[in-house]
Amino acid sequence: MKKLLPGRWVLKDPSLAIDWNDRIRMVKLSQTGTPGAYALAWLLAMSAATDASAQAEATPPRTFVPLLTGFVEGGIGHANLTGNNANWNDQYLRGGVHLTPKDYVTGEISHQSHFDDQGTFFGLGYTRTFDENWYAFLSAGTSAGGFFLPEFRLDGALFRKLLEKKNLVASVGFTYYRAKEVYTDKTLLLGLTYYFDAPWIIQLGARLNRSDPGNVRSNRGIIAVIYGRDKDQYITLKYDGGSEAYQLTGEQSLLSDFTSHEVSLNWRKWFTKRYGMNLRAVYYDNPSYKRKQAEIGFFVEF
Repeated sequence: MKKLLPGRWVLKDPSLAIDWNDRIRMVKLSQTGTPGAYALAWLLAMSAATDASAQAEATPPRTFVPLLTGFVEGGIGHANLTGNNANWNDQYLRGGVHLTPKDYVTGEISHQSHFDDQGTFFGLGYTRTFDENWYAFLSAGTSAGGFFLPEFRLDGALFRKLLEKKNLVASVGFTYYRAKEVYTDKTLLLGLTYYFDAPWIIQLGARLNRSDPGNVRSNRGIIAVIYGRDKDQYITLKYDGGSEAYQLTGEQSLLSDFTSHEVSLNWRKWFTKRYGMNLRAVYYDNPSYKRKQAEIGFFVEF
């Protein structure tokens, strides 16, 4: 399964790619029951409820409303790998801010130590709400160091609310990924999210990927079940499985044409209306190694 590559080849691990479905998972229902979703740019692999509603009241009848609302979150992660692979260690800082009720900007800086190398990823995202039915997400990122990190990546998605209650959201999106050498990925993303009467949400997704050079195809399916309410807690169980075209585990070591599976459990808990904690556990396996990963983060909303 492992092969040596010419020095010019640098391929990414598709399982590390940021899943835009993760970026819109946290939702807050309006008084009419219409779901709103907010996207967060890069990576584990985590989403955030950012519909902060802090409002300070001065001497009546004057009321002060903050010009900006959003969140900041910082955390660390660790993973144990089998197959004589080095452990992973990550640190991240991410946040988001509503510039207007319809314009939301997110950002992330994450330092990652994977496969005996390390680097830092920088990402910036933007969500635009067009009207009560349509909204869109666009993000871009780059990195310094780390053969496993992208030279450049671009992600986007368009969302449409359906049904009378607007509790079904259909989405179509894309990912363009360019590694630090000649390798590129082009991915079509399809998704459906259904909001039951609180507290249940279910998501289905598909990733249809083409890798060049070679025009190599690889497809994956995603299902996630979410339980919870905003300002209390969200528990998310997610399965992601299918084929991977390539995965780089060293600067000259490659896994190719294989099947992998990933199961993750995420618990986002508010201690108060503004402060909370995010816990995430991940199990991943392919024919060459297994990975057990844990992450903890703390957030503040304003």
